[in-house]
Amino acid sequence: MTPMESEFQDLAGLRSDADPIVSLYLDTDGSDQVQRERVRLFVQDRLQWARLRSPPDHLATFQKTLARIEEYAEGLFRQAFDESARGIAVFACEGIGLWRVFPFNQKLRNSLTLGPTPHLLQLARLAYDFQPAVVTIVDTRGAWVLETALGKGVAESRISHETHRRHSMGGWSQIHYQRHVEQQIERNHQEAAKHVAFLLDRDPKSQLILAGTDRAVGAFEKVLPERARARILTRLPAPGERGYRTGEIRDQVLRGAIEEAFAHERSLEQSDVHNVVGEALAGGLAVLGPEDVALAATEARIHRLLIEDGFEQTGWRCTNCNAVGIKTVNECSYCGQEVEGVSLGEELARRVIAEGGDVDVMEPQALLHHYFGLAAVLRNRGSVAAIGAAPEPLAYGEPAAY
Repeated sequence: MTPMESEFQDLAGLRSDADPIVSLYLDTDGSDQVQRERVRLFVQDRLQWARLRSPPDHLATFQKTLARIEEYAEGLFRQAFDESARGIAVFACEGIGLWRVFPFNQKLRNSLTLGPTPHLLQLARLAYDFQPAVVTIVDTRGAWVLETALGKGVAESRISHETHRRHSMGGWSQIHYQRHVEQQIERNHQEAAKHVAFLLDRDPKSQLILAGTDRAVGAFEKVLPERARARILTRLPAPGERGYRTGEIRDQVLRGAIEEAFAHERSLEQSDVHNVVGEALAGGLAVLGPEDVALAATEARIHRLLIEDGFEQTGWRCTNCNAVGIKTVNECSYCGQEVEGVSLGEELARRVIAEGGDVDVMEPQALLHHYFGLAAVLRNRGSVAAIGAAPEPLAYGEPAAY
């Protein structure tokens, strides 16, 4: 698990029933005054909306939360900090000492919500769209290794040793010298390959992206362990010739790598949904539709949640036994106690993240939409033998409108 994933899991486990948690997402991608003013007015409007919903018993702490958000937002609009971020997520609650700010290189949808738990679907969308990658720029000296997460570089290291240049002396001396150079290059690559393999072993979700000349990349692949070679996502051409010390080279390679990783995830969506639907209909470890997914969430059985982007359905959560369900009810279906209304998508995503599962927020597509935008891969069968009894999809010839 990456440090960022650990932070998200910690967020998902937070709860404040009395003093609401504020979840703020901002699109800060725009240097022109008109865009900044548009976002500023959005924040002002939503803060006014939030003040009208202040909890009487925690008025002072809630007002402090809103005041801190307002101060931070004003700093953004004045470009006092985080100028380069294209999106900002803020989670705040004075009552539980929560203040976390996440800048991103990707755009976010403007949103300010209140609730007993953080709203995390937009973060889940970023985590799904931009899977972690180990980007390795290879040359004869070794490798420059860049780690990415959520669409931005988060760490880098350089495993590099000088090598002698090949020259044109003839005879035995040339053969001996060239062999010495090639052995030195191989040692450099072997050392770099060990580091790359370590990074990939540390995070099973990471993909490997190689960059460099065909000759350098080919030689590097030969010394990579088989388990690392199996995770090569793509190969990029050698970067520009201005030298590895320049930030422009790093940014150029990172941009290409992030675009490739994003395109790869999008290309897998349709087959992923087909596989999960097939597993569910065959009676395997998967379920389809809001009702069965909510049941699996109540039993903490979801390993991977598939949810359609834009999914909007209300549900309920029991204040006593913490069960979750769909439709409008007055009491819990399990214990008969009081329930509260929730955004079903947000509640399901939060639970899965808190339990260490994955949330895949997918572009609308017909098959997932036919199951009302929800499906899940399960950890185990659970106590209720309802797996495989998925609702029949709507008629394929008449798909519902998005």
